[in-house]
Amino acid sequence: MIIDFRVQVPKKERMESRPQYMKRYNQVFDMPGVSYTEGELIEKMTGAGIRRAVMQAEWSSGDYRAENDQVAAIARRHPDLFIPFASVDASDGMVAVDELKRCVETHGVRGLNVQPFASQLRANHKKFYPLYLKCLEYGIPVTIHTGINYSSSRTIAYGRPLYVDEVACDFPGLKIVLNHGGWPWVHESVAIARKHKSVYIEIGGIAPKYLGKANAGWDIFIALGDNVLQDQILFATDSMIPFKRAVEEAQALPFKDAVKEKLLGRNAAALLGLAGA
Repeated sequence: MIIDFRVQVPKKERMESRPQYMKRYNQVFDMPGVSYTEGELIEKMTGAGIRRAVMQAEWSSGDYRAENDQVAAIARRHPDLFIPFASVDASDGMVAVDELKRCVETHGVRGLNVQPFASQLRANHKKFYPLYLKCLEYGIPVTIHTGINYSSSRTIAYGRPLYVDEVACDFPGLKIVLNHGGWPWVHESVAIARKHKSVYIEIGGIAPKYLGKANAGWDIFIALGDNVLQDQILFATDSMIPFKRAVEEAQALPFKDAVKEKLLGRNAAALLGLAGA
């Protein structure tokens, strides 16, 4: 079973509705397939052989409460396809914690997505800590944007995976997913995952073919992902890479066949507690 660990809320107007600091994304990802209607998203996913997907709200799209409600509603309409993750702005303090509580206890969301660059806080900032604690209490994973962001007003330093090491040390057992793999600091992502069995590396938003190219910055991910980290790697598209293309490119990566199965679904199923993991 192929599981996409990160898809976005289907909105035709997604790129146009982003806040001003996110407008640079409109230029970087100006390609077909970035935005979908709900029906198109499902058609494209299932046509590529994807059977389950984690739909992650992201507060940088605007009103995170409204987007959390939208993610929950889509998951209710398609419970056998979508797994809902909420999003909050950590800079809102306990208001954000209350929103996470509402989403888990009212909507049944299965995880939390945070974006340090959007909050302008590093992942180890103490404003995130009440959220991490609540995730640990609920037994749900947290996904953290790592690596480059394309905002013209936010430094990419917010996305360094290195800051997540402190989080994993302070919250042993918390399931943490490094969204986007932390590029260009992939070596940091790999080191942290090697150190903490509770840390996973997800490749959403990156065309998988580049992972297998020499000098693209992913060599260590391929080398260790094929052996000691094979249980901690996750496939994702972020709704940015056309689904069929992403699946085909992931299947062509230089991993053992058994590792490809883990990347494409088995690891996600185990992390999410899905039947058949």
